[in-house]
Amino acid sequence: MDKKPILYSFRRCPYAMRARIFILLCEIEVQLREVLLRDIPIEMINISPKATVPVLQLNDGTVLEENLDNMNWATDYKDKYNLKKSKLSNINIHNEILNKFDNDFKFHLDRYKYNNRYDLSEGVKEKDTHRDEALKMLYIVEKMLTNNNLWLFGNSPSYLDIAILPFIRQYRIADMRWFDEKMPYKNVHAWLMRFLEWDVFNQIMVKNKPWLNNDEPILFGLN
Repeated sequence: MDKKPILYSFRRCPYAMRARIFILLCEIEVQLREVLLRDIPIEMINISPKATVPVLQLNDGTVLEENLDNMNWATDYKDKYNLKKSKLSNINIHNEILNKFDNDFKFHLDRYKYNNRYDLSEGVKEKDTHRDEALKMLYIVEKMLTNNNLWLFGNSPSYLDIAILPFIRQYRIADMRWFDEKMPYKNVHAWLMRFLEWDVFNQIMVKNKPWLNNDEPILFGLN
């Protein structure tokens, strides 16, 4: 078998979801190594001591540890669906929203979804307070979707859609009944449902057992 880049991933991690979607859409074939976050394999720690997924090891030994680096590498390789163009064409709003979701939204999401894991020194408040703070950021997305676009910048998924939707999926999971019945932004709800029903999303969410050193390689990526 020809040598392939190696992607260390965890199925439910939103950062790893982003990487897998970009790899699939850019038609790159990688060896997929599913890991358990409580039992990171030494092979991954040796190349990335911070031990967080996703980690992408290229054929020349280069290691991409940062999620956006994984995504940008994929679009530089083969940008079949013009994901980079969607970013560059809307660069100011793209960067503003991505930064807001990767930082402020993620801060409140973690304290909403895993409220009992945090204490006062880590900025934790009542669970619903964090839900409502994150909801304020969804209003920005709701306004972008009011022009009858299926996705943020038109009728096909953009770089930004793929970058933030895995986190909004987690936001829904924290209280699915509230999100489906009481969350006020109907365009956001329809947009997330569209993502969850997308054939690409279903392909990247196939379950694999945790990787062991002597396992046969699992190839992933060619759509």
